[in-house]
Amino acid sequence: MTLGRPLLVVALTTGIGLPLAVPVLGLVIHPAGWAALTEFDRIGTLARNSVILAVGAVAVAVPIGVIAAILLERTRVRGSRALRAAVVVGLFVPLPVYAAAWRTTARGNWWGQEVVASGSGEWRPWAEGPAAAAAVHAAAGLPWVVWLVSLAVRTTDPRVEEDALLAGGTWAVLRWVVWPRAAVAAAAAGCIVAVQTLTEVTVTDLMLVRTFAEEAYTQLVGNPDGVAAATAVTVPAWGLTAAIAVWLGRRGQSSVPISPSPSEPHRPLHTGHWVTVASTLGLWVGFAVVVGLPVAGLAATVGEPGPLVRVIRVHGQTLVDSLLWAAVAGAATVGLALPACWIARGSRRVAPIVLVLAAVAWVTPAPLVGLGLKGMIDALLASEDATLAVLGLDPPFPPLRSLLYDQPSPLPAVWAMVIRFFPIAIALLWPAVRQIPPDLLDASRLDGAVWRGVVWPQTRTACVRAVIAVGALGAAEVVAVKLVQPPGRQSFAEDVFNAMHYGADTTVAAMCLLQITVAVVVCGIFMIGCGGRLVGRG
Repeated sequence: MTLGRPLLVVALTTGIGLPLAVPVLGLVIHPAGWAALTEFDRIGTLARNSVILAVGAVAVAVPIGVIAAILLERTRVRGSRALRAAVVVGLFVPLPVYAAAWRTTARGNWWGQEVVASGSGEWRPWAEGPAAAAAVHAAAGLPWVVWLVSLAVRTTDPRVEEDALLAGGTWAVLRWVVWPRAAVAAAAAGCIVAVQTLTEVTVTDLMLVRTFAEEAYTQLVGNPDGVAAATAVTVPAWGLTAAIAVWLGRRGQSSVPISPSPSEPHRPLHTGHWVTVASTLGLWVGFAVVVGLPVAGLAATVGEPGPLVRVIRVHGQTLVDSLLWAAVAGAATVGLALPACWIARGSRRVAPIVLVLAAVAWVTPAPLVGLGLKGMIDALLASEDATLAVLGLDPPFPPLRSLLYDQPSPLPAVWAMVIRFFPIAIALLWPAVRQIPPDLLDASRLDGAVWRGVVWPQTRTACVRAVIAVGALGAAEVVAVKLVQPPGRQSFAEDVFNAMHYGADTTVAAMCLLQITVAVVVCGIFMIGCGGRLVGRG
């Protein structure tokens, strides 16, 4: 353990901290970038759009997701297992696919109609502005809200529920037992939806909405100071949200109780027949609107199997490759986050490092993550070149240059995913690590089998969920990955994102259907391998 802490600090600092610090260091070296903040009208527009986007997405996704999760977990909804499976599938659908699906549906006059800008001959999205972008982000965030609240609702103690049921009936169980857990999870899910909305640019770029994350690209392209200006326009919001995230994390760490795992499965709440009918009808109608409508629009746009066959032939290998390396990124992130949570549990010095890194990485816009990692890679390559020159070596394929720059290596993309979604792994693993009973740890230390005998068995399910979450988000990542991908590599999400800018045609619809089909297959494999625990009630 003595050696493990320094190694962990080095890994966190080198792998996550330095790439996040590179843009700030560039701003220090090139202070002219601060001039970008003097455009007050532009900054005000960015702030307004960012707030509307985040508030709108949270206001739609969180209430609907909380209600859906409680109904799925604690009432006798008909077909609840299929609905839970649909929620898990939704985690694996990239954000560009959500945007393309709704845009394709709209072009088919299901929701609205695209228009051609007069005199330009260019297609414009079916709706422009923060409201439409917030709606797409809410649809993409809804599965995450349902999933996280469902996990929280499952942690209530059945024995406490029985006491509440005897004291005050079903409403007492909901108010005093289920709701406190759901509220904490809803707050966490709302933060995740808000941060994902504020740090992504795929939807806002398509719908012509300028936010702080989007401005990083704008300054990079149109400002002579490039990276420094891109960093400057995001530093105020970045610093404020990072400070809030650290404060909330410190409060949550000490104030949110972690109950022991329930020793018996939860039973549905005692509700009447009409409540069951209304819950079933409401959930399935919502499923038909949120999922059925865009999928039907995609299928109607594709029409015959020909476009889908062409997409499989052209993009199928890219999709499989993207999912494979997203899974690798999920495993690597969990491999870093689990030891971090474990050592932070017993170290007052390591815990603040993990908390601050997770908070800063969480709120850093995707363009800045990509720019920072790109600068980090440039520094590593310069160090390698200098070292080889001193040694008098001139290999045809220098190791770092081949892995990070010259060759079509997946390592830069995996690294970007680890930085982006390390906070998600921490959020899912930290409660499981806190939940380990101290007396069990003391007994395992005597046997010398702490990790093999206690830590891994107690956190295994949380690790699987974290790999799923990070892998799903990694497969959807476009901007940070795009900035560091070596020549010759491109993810499937990038292909969809690029194709969307040419209009919502049959090729885009076929690509979306292919992604959704593969997501169903992948989720089916996960569910079979986990014995259905990912969607089961207990």
